[in-house]
Amino acid sequence: MDRELRAFLKVGLIAGAILGVTVFFLMDFLFADSLGGSWKDAVVNDLSVLFSLKLSPESPLVYLMLFFTLIVVVLFSSLLGLAFSAIYYRFFRMLNR
Repeated sequence: MDRELRAFLKVGLIAGAILGVTVFFLMDFLFADSLGGSWKDAVVNDLSVLFSLKLSPESPLVYLMLFFTLIVVVLFSSLLGLAFSAIYYRFFRMLNR
């Protein structure tokens, strides 16, 4: 693989991950009141519905699931950044020929 392509893909992965974390926390801070709660409240509700657990929002299991949710969002956004940077690279490479 080309060194230039590797650099583009790394930048796409990193930019996608940063944007994913940013969106994750901005959704939590900006829309918590309008959406009826934060990510922690959603995790507590999902755990109580799925497993019939009565947990407080400060439970370690809630923080573990919140971390897992953050990892899923970051991985998905990194893959989107990777795909976008590959398309971007191929498109401008095609224009330069």
